Amino acid sequence: MKNKITIRPGDNWHWYFDSKYDCLMLEITSDMIFRSRYPAKMLIPDAFQSSQFSVDDASAYYQFYESCSALNLSEPQKVELVLNAIVANNFLKPQMPKSWYFIQQPMLFTPAFAEVVEAQTQDNAERINLLVVEAGSSASVCLIAQNDVSMVGKTFNITDVVKVMNDRLVSKNSTLIDNKNDNDDESELLMKLFHQECS
Repeated sequence: MKNKITIRPGDNWHWYFDSKYDCLMLEITSDMIFRSRYPAKMLIPDAFQSSQFSVDDASAYYQFYESCSALNLSEPQKVELVLNAIVANNFLKPQMPKSWYFIQQPMLFTPAFAEVVEAQTQDNAERINLLVVEAGSSASVCLIAQNDVSMVGKTFNITDVVKVMNDRLVSKNSTLIDNKNDNDDESELLMKLFHQECS
């Protein structure tokens, strides 16, 4: 059964860069703003110009959300992952592959845009979830799609970016990473995801 989308794109949504927070913001309403994860040094020049949340953005939102619906994430985590995926797809500078984090797979796999895939870490062969935001012929830009992944002595969090050679990726199977939260009120958590502007 598919999850019900609680936040749907609106005609009044728009992107703008906030120098105070050093990141791209998405204004949802006049007093509700989403703060993206990526600082100015990671963004292309287009990110510094205000723009509407486009039809293509809305289409990507639904594609990403549908892919993430099977992941064992809370609703706020899914919305955060989806919105950061759109930022990554539209505004991130080119990334260098970091395939040494992952084990090479026996068969070459070519992922699709917005697909959830798996990779196996070099450290302990843990299979982790990745969301593809840019599918290339030899390497793909992905977001970490779960919490607290440890690789080569570094901790990665949900929405962190990693470019991976496709020979490290495999199709997502029925095994899900358990990312259950405590029984928090998801509506309250969803509101905490957005920066509240006070007049």
